[in-house]
Amino acid sequence: MARRKAGYTLPGKKQNSTQASTNLSSREYYEQRYNKVANNHEPLDLYAESTTSHINRLEKLWREYSKELHLDPYHELRKCQAVRIENFLHWMLNNYTVKKTSALVTYWHQLSQLYIRWKGHRVKPEVLKRVEAYIHGPLTHEHKLDELETEKPLLEVEDFILVLQCHWVTDTNVFPHERQRVQLATILLLAAFTGSRPQALLEIEYRDLDLFILHDAKTDKTHLMMQLQLTKTKSQKKRKRPKTYTFCLDENPMFCIISHIISLAQADGAFAVRDLAADAIFKLKVRPGLRCQKISWSQDWLRKRVLRASVQTKAGVRTSEAEGLTYNKYNDWVKRLGVATGFVQVMTTYCLRRATGNRINDDPHSNDAVRNLVMDHTGSMIFQRNYLSRMIRYDSQAAYMGNEHQTHLIRAASRMSRLIDPRRPKKLTAEQRKKVPCDQDIQDLYTRRDQLYGELRSAHQFIYQATGTPAYNEYDEIRKAIDKTIKLRERMLLKQIQAEYDIEAPVQDIQQQLSGEIEYFDEFASVTKAVQHAFKERSRIAKAFFESPAELKHGDKHARRVSIINDLVSLCSLRERRPPHKPRRQRVVNTLASHDQLDLESESSIREIDTYPIICDSLQCLFCLGDKGLSSKDRCQRYKSKFSMQRHVGKHLELYQPDESILCPHPRCHGILLNSAMHFKNHAARVHKIYM
Repeated sequence: MARRKAGYTLPGKKQNSTQASTNLSSREYYEQRYNKVANNHEPLDLYAESTTSHINRLEKLWREYSKELHLDPYHELRKCQAVRIENFLHWMLNNYTVKKTSALVTYWHQLSQLYIRWKGHRVKPEVLKRVEAYIHGPLTHEHKLDELETEKPLLEVEDFILVLQCHWVTDTNVFPHERQRVQLATILLLAAFTGSRPQALLEIEYRDLDLFILHDAKTDKTHLMMQLQLTKTKSQKKRKRPKTYTFCLDENPMFCIISHIISLAQADGAFAVRDLAADAIFKLKVRPGLRCQKISWSQDWLRKRVLRASVQTKAGVRTSEAEGLTYNKYNDWVKRLGVATGFVQVMTTYCLRRATGNRINDDPHSNDAVRNLVMDHTGSMIFQRNYLSRMIRYDSQAAYMGNEHQTHLIRAASRMSRLIDPRRPKKLTAEQRKKVPCDQDIQDLYTRRDQLYGELRSAHQFIYQATGTPAYNEYDEIRKAIDKTIKLRERMLLKQIQAEYDIEAPVQDIQQQLSGEIEYFDEFASVTKAVQHAFKERSRIAKAFFESPAELKHGDKHARRVSIINDLVSLCSLRERRPPHKPRRQRVVNTLASHDQLDLESESSIREIDTYPIICDSLQCLFCLGDKGLSSKDRCQRYKSKFSMQRHVGKHLELYQPDESILCPHPRCHGILLNSAMHFKNHAARVHKIYM
């Protein structure tokens, strides 16, 4: 039974701070709240944000369908007539691209959730049964939908090692900030070790992490350990059921989640003890009489996310302290990394979650209860229906014949890495991309665009002056249609080339083996080219993959771990410039010889001043020149034309108010304060000979 709060309040008087702020009596206050709730017709649900967005999308489609047929969307859905639902799904297939039966079933489930929101109870079982039968029957056959479920591969530990190796050693993709590279490795390790949903990992805050030194009474040794408590496992609106994972140090820092968390925390300065370095953490002991030594976080960082997004600031691209990394960005990076690794199958964020669940399911030391707790499932049916691999990783042949099981071969044959081929095309060549715009329908769009452009230029001095006119709107739509069509055709062409390669390559390989062309295989071994890293820190981290921790002595292991963590911390403050997307814009001249010949990050300030003369190249950016987070090559980048340089500098100046003071970023100016953007341009022209 709930107890009355302490204190006594006279009848009719204010009882709490919320009521006191309204200056109302108790009766008036609760009547006001009653009327507010009674008159609120907004839907109240416990769905997650992603589920709510899906329901809203179906609501938009349902309203579009109702408008076209002159129906009342609200009352028509509340009737929930099976014939009307079937007609809506037929309309949806005629107007939108839906290729699989499973996708249409998902849309029907989302529409039924919209019905629950509007009606207040579930769809009748007979309606559910009839619509499901209609989807799998007439609709699937009439629209020739694919009835096969989408393949859901597992990222086994052997494949996971290849992914991390590609991420650190051979991946040439550029991140907005190098901290994002460290964060991606961290969240991949978390996903592999916890099997949790991606969004739950993205929302981890420092207060969810417990870092401590544990004293082992059996061996009288101390161990650095970490516990992670996940509270936002699925929907934040439902009951919180936290679960806690415990991690130990791994011999190889590249697969050690504790080392990655320490590097991110040290880069943030998130420790309660100021300037607490990795070397000092590993030397900590437990005081006599205690069983552990807690390593506390700063109060300012407790409620801040560990994995955060990068934002554009006046000092350049930096990591935001408030904005968290989004799922869409993380998912895009994972897919991109899967392509770079060479997987034929699409690597998604759920490949690791499914692999962890299947690994626990196959573990003889585990059970269904542990698996369901790790996967955050209410029952085993969810795992068996959605997560259990459809690839039979069991030697059924040996079981029937009574032979010795070849489990390792069965598992090797079912891995994603089995089909990796470094020769397989990953992107179109320049010649192949040039052929795409030559299609007749794209040429017709170009012709219409050029015609509208000529009409707009004849009527206006500058084309932007026609913004809002019908001609400009048509011109803008055609311009977007051209870009969209070209990208679509490029994707289709790449898939076609890859499909042709998958058919022809095995035949050619067999023919060359039969003909005795052994030198072919010597060439194949050198297909993967060495990658030149922009920063020496990443090069040292990449070398860690080829060093065996078992061959190192204890002291060397400690020094190696601390060195890698320090490199991860340094990498969190660096940034590599993203190369231009279009080949015609890739003519960039570097005023320095090479990054290997000059390492500005390790030079003294005197050497830095000598490297960057006061009179610059007229096509350089002063803001990039003063950004110490960039490599020396990127800091001295020279743009192709004065217009491209002015456009780039304009993006930097957009972050300032017109009359806001600007510090000159050139190293030899020592932060000269300029009164405004115009004053900055005048200073750049007069002192540095850069005319904007």
